Amino acid sequence: MPEGLYDSTERQYVHAVVADGTLYMSGQVATDRDGNVVGEEIETQTRQALENVGEILESVDAGFDDVVKVTSYLVDIHGDYDGYKSVFGEFFEDPLPCHTMLGVADLADEAFLVELEVEAPLPG
Repeated sequence: MPEGLYDSTERQYVHAVVADGTLYMSGQVATDRDGNVVGEEIETQTRQALENVGEILESVDAGFDDVVKVTSYLVDIHGDYDGYKSVFGEFFEDPLPCHTMLGVADLADEAFLVELEVEAPLPG
């Protein structure tokens, strides 16, 4: 487990697994290393979730340019779309990964606004 992330096994899941040379990431949300929710607006939460994604990628010697698929779950997809996409663009450059965005009624904690699942074939 990357040292910058909270211990997800207390919630009975792992942050990511590697199978057949591909990294599969559990949904990443806006939590700090102690499991506290970071931010109350979409930009801050998206940035924290993507920083958590970066921690996991770094732990397997990969980076955002290795990501091939992102699935995003937003509680207010219409209201938060622009803020989410502006931060997403800070982390991903061309060629962009495949990206599915879904509007959902709720996430695991009522304070969460966004959750991200990521897939990346590992280098080398």
